Amino acid sequence: MAVHIDIDALRGEAGAMACDAADKLLAAGQPAVIVSAGGGASCVIREAGQPSYEVWVGVMADGFTAQCDCPAREELCAHAVALTVAAVEDDFNWSSAAALAAPEVDPRVAELAEVARDVPAGRLALLVAEWAATDRVLENRLLAQAGQLVPLTAAEADEIGRTIDTIAHEATIGEWDLHDIEKAGRAIVEEVRALAERPATQEALPVVERAARAWDRIVPPLLDAWETYEEEPGEIGGALRAVHVNLCEQVQPDPDELAQRLADVIGAAEVGSCLDEPWDYLGVLGRDRVKALRNRR
Repeated sequence: MAVHIDIDALRGEAGAMACDAADKLLAAGQPAVIVSAGGGASCVIREAGQPSYEVWVGVMADGFTAQCDCPAREELCAHAVALTVAAVEDDFNWSSAAALAAPEVDPRVAELAEVARDVPAGRLALLVAEWAATDRVLENRLLAQAGQLVPLTAAEADEIGRTIDTIAHEATIGEWDLHDIEKAGRAIVEEVRALAERPATQEALPVVERAARAWDRIVPPLLDAWETYEEEPGEIGGALRAVHVNLCEQVQPDPDELAQRLADVIGAAEVGSCLDEPWDYLGVLGRDRVKALRNRR
């Protein structure tokens, strides 16, 4: 059923102050990107000198609803008004029965989030920055949340690929032991997880596949020492596969090309490939291609 949102009525309910602030946001090009979520519209509002706020608006069973993580007490804050106006102007396809699912939050995370609310913003920002400076994945996640992480370039993709190859190579030259291989695997996982925090693009997929090949090359000694390293090979390989699957679901590569690339990676592995779980790719490849990959074994 077609849904019509009366912007004039919405502005009247929000009030002049919220509308004036919303108009300033719209004039500044905010929101820059609107996505569909739960039958409603969602975005991140970014304003110079202000924190970023995540906003959702939609038509639920009990009427128009807005949710924003800004500190405003009113439901129809400036961010919600700006998002709604922009979505209507973009002819957004509203659902008549939107439902914003509550995100699953680990109880411990929720507990610490409540503690963080009592920390002054400046101190909290410094605390996060100190941790991000020692953790590349967290650093990229922070930059992504701030809208400062750009898509991967071809030069960067090549550089990351060379770094991964070097990590794998150095783990098995000279005097090495099994711990060196495990350590290299975890370093490779860190590289791809940091990569995965960037905007998803087709260019990132070959880099993760290169990482999978690198791990497949060096993992056999750990597999032979299964009594000591029973869980590590699967943990590291599973982490690489999870990043690859998630990227595939986001960028939706050509399924035939992806199936061929997976077949190449799997076929090149000496013992077994960390990407050799075709059913994990069902949503991207489709049932027939998944079965074809399984039949290659």
